[in-house]
Amino acid sequence: MEPQYDFGKGGDKIFIEGFHARILNGLLQIVFTSGEKKHAFTLPLDLTKKLSRGLAAQVEEIEKKNNIVIDGRLPNEPMVSPIQAKPVEGTGN
Repeated sequence: MEPQYDFGKGGDKIFIEGFHARILNGLLQIVFTSGEKKHAFTLPLDLTKKLSRGLAAQVEEIEKKNNIVIDGRLPNEPMVSPIQAKPVEGTGN
């Protein structure tokens, strides 16, 4: 097992504002954007899946611990309406 990474040490940390990702030829191509700068990375699919599962588990833990729901919709996913229709009595529906 790899040793734990010490996030308190190391180089500068970059705040990421957005990303673009696509899987091409069995590799994840991902670009993180920070201001005007772009940082590109390529990951094999097995590492991509581990990263995805690890991040999802940590976010779920934070949501449960803090009793919150973090909006993780992608830009092309519709927002669920907060208005819920209720059946009207006598209409047969």
